[in-house]
Amino acid sequence: MNKSGVILLAMASSLFLNASISVGDNPPAKEWEAFGDRAFEKGFALTPLDPQIVQQNGGFEKTCVDTLYFKKTGTIPIWKMAQWYSKYDLGHTLPEKDEIGNITYANPGKKVIWNPDGSLHLELNASQEYEKPRKANEAWPHLLIEQDFIRHPNIGKARQLMFSIELKLEKCERKMPDSEYNPEIHTAQSPFYFVLKNANPQSKDFNSFIWLGIPSFDYRYPQMNNTSTISWDLGTSTYIYNVPQLPVWGNISFEDKQWHQAKTDVLPLIKEAIEKMRAKGYFKDTAWDDLEICGMNFGWEIPGTFDAAISVKNLSLKVLDN
Repeated sequence: MNKSGVILLAMASSLFLNASISVGDNPPAKEWEAFGDRAFEKGFALTPLDPQIVQQNGGFEKTCVDTLYFKKTGTIPIWKMAQWYSKYDLGHTLPEKDEIGNITYANPGKKVIWNPDGSLHLELNASQEYEKPRKANEAWPHLLIEQDFIRHPNIGKARQLMFSIELKLEKCERKMPDSEYNPEIHTAQSPFYFVLKNANPQSKDFNSFIWLGIPSFDYRYPQMNNTSTISWDLGTSTYIYNVPQLPVWGNISFEDKQWHQAKTDVLPLIKEAIEKMRAKGYFKDTAWDDLEICGMNFGWEIPGTFDAAISVKNLSLKVLDN
């Protein structure tokens, strides 16, 4: 084939490809990842122990106590780690590295281990935190990983929001006898929350938000449930909407101490949550395009005397936009 023939063939191929892309009623969707640093390589910026320190002193950037570095040092982490209401500060703790490359930060109350496979071990030993059983309305220790998304998935513009996470319960030991244990106020749980917010400055609901929960392990409930729940969070003065577990996890049990993966399109679950919020008079002036997922948190909240550890890896939120 001569040079002219090659050029004509290339032009024809280009026209064919362009035509094939635009075939159908809908234009091609664009897929992108919301999470940054999915293997936690850049480490974590560490919060102080009391959230009021952050609120009263100009925000997190001004009150960060330290950075837990792993594979990459000297970088600005995308991730934060919250250690609310603990007695033990991980700040200025020296890391230890073992022969296979695991990097550990530890103190009597907590342990964080980064593994070269990109997994993260989160351990909170509340038996070291409580001097007596926690009473109702008393604070409890947290060990949470958090990320504010740089690019916010928009609910109205998304065709699919494919969320996935892998979890392995490493241990959960109840350190309080039956005579002291009250399941209404005592547990060890590892919830996952998205921050779902009205981000439209022209909307009457601007800055209104809810915590969209994807429940995982809770000591009180070994079986996966198939019901959603709505509650009010006093700390942030907004609603918590927990989606049903079964559509996300299937009929599994974390008690087997094996890796379990959740992988599901959370867009229908989010839209169901918003409809239920509207029925309660919340988000009633919010359009779908007003809503964005601004960030997330995951980890331990232990309002009881438990020693617990969980590993997490492969966090992802793949956004398919129209």
